[in-house]
Amino acid sequence: MSKMVMVLAIDLSQNNFSGVIPSALATCKGLEYLNLSCNAFEGPIPASLADLQNLQYMDLSRNNLSGMIPVTFKKMRMLRHLNLSSNKLTGEVPKEGAFATLDASEVMGNLGLCGGWINLPPCSHSNHKQPSVPKKVIIPVIVGIAILIMSLLLVAFSYRLCRHSSTPALNVWPPKISYEELVDATGGFSDENLLGIGSFGSVYKGILKNGTNIAVKVLKLQDQHVRQSFSRECNALKRVRHRNVIKIISACSNLDFKALILPFMSNGSLERWLYHSEGGRCRLNLRDRIRIAMEIAEGMTYLHHYCFVQVIHCDLKPNNVLLGDDMTSYIADFGLSNIIFGNSVDSLTSTDALKGSVGYIAPEYGIGGKLTTKGDVYSYGILILELLTRRRPTDDMFTEGINLQKWIEMHFPNRISDVVDNCLLIDAHESGTSMVIECLTQFMQIGLFCTRESPQERPDMTEIVDRLNTIRGAFLGTPKTPQLPIDISPFLDNTRGINMAGSGNNEGSSTSTS
Repeated sequence: MSKMVMVLAIDLSQNNFSGVIPSALATCKGLEYLNLSCNAFEGPIPASLADLQNLQYMDLSRNNLSGMIPVTFKKMRMLRHLNLSSNKLTGEVPKEGAFATLDASEVMGNLGLCGGWINLPPCSHSNHKQPSVPKKVIIPVIVGIAILIMSLLLVAFSYRLCRHSSTPALNVWPPKISYEELVDATGGFSDENLLGIGSFGSVYKGILKNGTNIAVKVLKLQDQHVRQSFSRECNALKRVRHRNVIKIISACSNLDFKALILPFMSNGSLERWLYHSEGGRCRLNLRDRIRIAMEIAEGMTYLHHYCFVQVIHCDLKPNNVLLGDDMTSYIADFGLSNIIFGNSVDSLTSTDALKGSVGYIAPEYGIGGKLTTKGDVYSYGILILELLTRRRPTDDMFTEGINLQKWIEMHFPNRISDVVDNCLLIDAHESGTSMVIECLTQFMQIGLFCTRESPQERPDMTEIVDRLNTIRGAFLGTPKTPQLPIDISPFLDNTRGINMAGSGNNEGSSTSTS
């Protein structure tokens, strides 16, 4: 094992391995994925595993591991998923590093762990008065019997879960919807309920027994990147809470099946509304497009600056923006997203970003640039220009070094009527040509700012919201004041020191499948 320096993934789960976890694993310096779950490993967790600084996923659940969680694990900056459930671990759960966002389900089944901040029993450090002699005898006996019974039940449950259960279970958080329920809800995943097909999977419409309409995103397990995508999307969506970011209802997962259960969006994607018109009729006027741009910007501002963990989406485009029953915009599809803890962004490269969509990928990623929020800003800028021109960045007209933004720059600012969507010029005749053209000019300028070649010259999302709010107030009436979620206000100045001032394809799809 000491020679496996370049190995990236080790999966020994669901075997009969016993003994202690080899400390020699720490020599696999390039290791990113480690899964030793559902075995019979015992003894303490090797503290040397903290030397695996590239490790992003570690699952040691459903073993017989004992002792305390190594405090050195909090130094593992890249670790995004850690599951220690169903063992015999004791002591206090650390609070720093990867443990800052640890879910209770990821340590459940360890009767000796404590730490009230994660719904575990609080750790007691005080000295209590010595009990009387009868209590010294009776209490340990009762506690011992209770622990023995619970341990036996837990072992039996874990064995069944790992070996024989036909109902998929998710390690990221407790499952709420079983595979059988999904089969019933979608009519056996019938073609009649198929909403769309993308590179990562298929999306079906379903109706639960309680009448709730859902969209079930079933992932293609043949693709080697799907498991990582599923984990990323789960980790991202379970942490975010914003009115313009899609909320996850539940998830279902085992070795043969992985699916996300999302709210059903009856109005489908922005892509559908932008390009699939009905009888040539304009479906989105200027007011609609500014509102949609504003809502997307507010959702991205939350992900970049106000969420407890920073989220870089990496695949922002019209097909990944969904529209609810009231046409509210929701950012969706976090399969390529990256969650940033502290300064860990410095150690991330653009490899994952390049898995995004052609035409929306920031140019610096093509030359090995670091993964940053400014990459999302570039994608957002392309989306803005697309909203205004109704031209995809991959349109056949863009050849010989001419792309969407360069084409617009050739006509900006004096001839923008030659490039904007004809539907928007109708607004100019109805509302006053000069005012609408000025609004379009300022709106287009935001898209051009966001798509500058140098990431340092692009604005951040807080500045974009300010600019859009100004446009909204000047041309469409009273500006809308962005409101932050209540639950994140204590973290605004404590996580990343954000400067709040700023400067100034498939039609009918109800959830993203890209």
